[in-house]
Amino acid sequence: MASQPLIPVNLITGFLGVGKTTSIAHLLASKPADEFWAVVVNEFGEVGIDGATLSAAGDGLQVAEVPGGCICCTTSPMLRVNLNKLVQGKRPDRILIEPSGLGHPAGIIDLLRDPFMGNTFEVRGVVTLMDARHLEDARYTRNETWRDQIELADVLVINKTDLADAGQLDAAVAMARAAFPPKLAVVQVQNGLFDAALLDAPLNPERWQDAPHAVGTHNPLAPRRKAEAAAPVATPQGNEPLRKAQSSLGSHACGWIFSPQTLFDSGAIADLFQAFQTPDSLGVAGISRAKGVFHTERDWYRFDWVDAYPSANISAYRRDSRFEIIVEGANAPDWTALETRLLAARIVPASQPQA
Repeated sequence: MASQPLIPVNLITGFLGVGKTTSIAHLLASKPADEFWAVVVNEFGEVGIDGATLSAAGDGLQVAEVPGGCICCTTSPMLRVNLNKLVQGKRPDRILIEPSGLGHPAGIIDLLRDPFMGNTFEVRGVVTLMDARHLEDARYTRNETWRDQIELADVLVINKTDLADAGQLDAAVAMARAAFPPKLAVVQVQNGLFDAALLDAPLNPERWQDAPHAVGTHNPLAPRRKAEAAAPVATPQGNEPLRKAQSSLGSHACGWIFSPQTLFDSGAIADLFQAFQTPDSLGVAGISRAKGVFHTERDWYRFDWVDAYPSANISAYRRDSRFEIIVEGANAPDWTALETRLLAARIVPASQPQA
């Protein structure tokens, strides 16, 4: 019996009141008539309101509610149960998950990618809605969940643009452009109306800081055809990374991307960033910036080296592990010593020799 295709799953996330349910209602209204979609709605309270709202969206839809807590943490077993129930009935062509606005959605990504769930579900682009006005409010900018939701986004939707001024919108776009890893798309919309095609934005791992960003305004939703098979792209395999280097105007950059399954030793990565204090030993004299997101034995971490100071923080990003460094000088450095140190920081199973 032939295996069934994986079911695409999108997270539609964002803080309380940013317009997630309204966006999902628009997406459901524009879905292809021949497709059957399911929505999993999580509300922090015990009385489900959003689920009732979406249930009225029409035919070709199933809504599952997980009230009373956050599916990212306290009720995560219920998310697994609800997803399994959905596929036991009429198999959906797509599943949208709306976590509570108070939730850390990274835990959902971890769940969907565990070996059992990964045989049924395929994580597509994570869509995060934000309100540009929140950038001026410390209640949001100092909130770890708010920051994690934006960091995790593949597609960042700046909603309620009719309520923000030009300076607030410019600040939101500037923040998105400075994100590492880069966003696949950044769009500015009103009333949560973003193009349903963004649900199938190609998740090419070769997303770099200098890559062009799709930054636009509202495009009317149009019926979306069933996604055709995307052209194959290079992806990191096991412990074999992708590498990309470039030079321009006296600056030289090199980056490496690893599969999300590759584990790194957190202590070894911390030591590497500390070693940038004396970069000559690594052949990268003139370092101006280094940054990376790593899946370590402890958790996912974001490491930075800026202004001669290393730092590390828990990261919500889950798409892959990656590292990028920029140095200044007349000639591009030999990256060999740095690459050797980076590869040595991997945790390689005993049965698998290091490259």
